[in-house]
Amino acid sequence: MTMLKLRASLFITSFILLNHLALAFNSNISSRVPTSVSKSAIGMSSTAAAPNSEKKTHLYIPSERDAYYEGNVAQYLLDLHDEGATFNFCGGMMFQLVLSEKLQTHLKSVAADSSSEGKSKQPIIHPASQSLMPRTPDYKKSSFADNIHSFHGRELRKIPSANGGMGFVLQLSYADPSATSEEVSSPSATGKGADAEWNGAAVDPQGWSKEEIATYDGWRSDQFRQWRKCSMYEAEGYVTFGKEFGSEAFGLNHRFFLHLDNQNKMWLCAEDGCEGTPADGTSLMKKLGGMLFGM
Repeated sequence: MTMLKLRASLFITSFILLNHLALAFNSNISSRVPTSVSKSAIGMSSTAAAPNSEKKTHLYIPSERDAYYEGNVAQYLLDLHDEGATFNFCGGMMFQLVLSEKLQTHLKSVAADSSSEGKSKQPIIHPASQSLMPRTPDYKKSSFADNIHSFHGRELRKIPSANGGMGFVLQLSYADPSATSEEVSSPSATGKGADAEWNGAAVDPQGWSKEEIATYDGWRSDQFRQWRKCSMYEAEGYVTFGKEFGSEAFGLNHRFFLHLDNQNKMWLCAEDGCEGTPADGTSLMKKLGGMLFGM
């Protein structure tokens, strides 16, 4: 009985401490970030159910995912977006997945097309043996993306309305499908180690600008790359960036691809190796309660 009281006391103390920390964090965020961030722009609603609820276990349990989607990866990505699903990066950094409107339109068309042509446009989830982008077939250091084997995307931060509670978003956008890629004679020719040139245009209003395409170097460390603030995104053509994510938001463009692991989990992986898998929505307090009370 004494031990039970002690564990209960520890739990209550921890709860109060975490609650104070959360209030302090929210207060700090509110003082630095405008309150007019558009939640609808990133698939959120103040009345929406929590993402990845128990009713949506097919979003993160591999066996249920495979039975539910039967290879329709396009629909899987759309559902992850619609549910405001979060991806657990680096063992606890929660990023909400957001698809650009143009990519959503493309994926809806692919998801609904059961013909052989439609199936050929389905995004590919690479096998566990290809867990890094350089291990995928025909890999080249360039801006290339085809909405099948790889995607254009961004790591966005300082977005107070993002699911996961950390202000992080992973945005995927639509890449020019008519573009071609050519090898360059020397990786040093481009100045940043690229060994191919992709001649795609900026075809997605929410996607990569021509400047992001021309200067992409996602195989390099983040500290050497160009981070963009809201004003820079808008100046380069993403005119609704501030309305969608807030004027304090900033980000970095990456190429992304999908792969499985040895437990058949799906991972969304950036070219630099950072990756995350759909989270089950288990809260910190639920985990803490389990540790204290053996739940």
